[in-house]
Amino acid sequence: MNDFEILQNLSVGQYQPGNSAVHHLNPALKLVSLILGMIIVFASPLFPQLPVFFLLLFLTGRTAGLSLRNLLGGVRPVLPFLVLIALIQMFLIPRDHSGEALLQISRFGVYPEDLLFTARLFSRFFCLFLLFTLFTSVTTVSEISHGAELLFRPLGGKSGLSHDLSLVITITFRFIPLLALEAEHITKAQASRGGSFGTWRMGLVKKIRLYIPLLVPLFVAALERAEILVEAMEARCYEPGRERSRLNEYPWKGRDTAALCLVILAFFLLPGSRFLISMKLFI
Repeated sequence: MNDFEILQNLSVGQYQPGNSAVHHLNPALKLVSLILGMIIVFASPLFPQLPVFFLLLFLTGRTAGLSLRNLLGGVRPVLPFLVLIALIQMFLIPRDHSGEALLQISRFGVYPEDLLFTARLFSRFFCLFLLFTLFTSVTTVSEISHGAELLFRPLGGKSGLSHDLSLVITITFRFIPLLALEAEHITKAQASRGGSFGTWRMGLVKKIRLYIPLLVPLFVAALERAEILVEAMEARCYEPGRERSRLNEYPWKGRDTAALCLVILAFFLLPGSRFLISMKLFI
């Protein structure tokens, strides 16, 4: 039954309680670090920036008391789709090739540029997955809402726009475990009716064909939960754009300033090292 425990195996969106320095950082700083980390992943080349960034994320996770298994525990269900995307990119997307094919299969060839693109695809996926898992593992839903409201306050603090935007971000992160729970229920229901779920001894194409029909009931369940959420907010007299007070406050401390300096340093060094390589200043 372990293959059916989707919510238990999901690492993104699951808060891991702890008393580390990473857990106690300001929520706004964590959101800024998430945004800068995404820019680092998409702006950095394959080597050596992405492996270094992956190592930095792993060390931060260890500081927060998280193991690599906890951080990458939910990768396996997504790997078949990632492999399918990589195969489509390698064989069906035209690309300029400068050398000879490393492998020729009928009229399809595998070139060094294709392998480099696939390696970059997998590296960026794992870095993004680790980044979001680390963020949600050390940040509660209420902290995400508070941090987003602080970041969006210059856009319209008095009008309540910052609160509305933070509410959207909070609901987005809150729906991740809810969708995983719905997928778990649907999978168990299909398996009880004779579906092949729970058995991993099948080909990649069969796995994809097996899980694609789950998307329709999953989206229907997500829309139903969204409707229930809207009715609950209306029943509690929720008014958009209204400024609200909070039970817990998160003051900015000296450790937040030190952590922000480290994040900014990593942001400028990792993408900026591409220019250092071109100038032969990076060793």
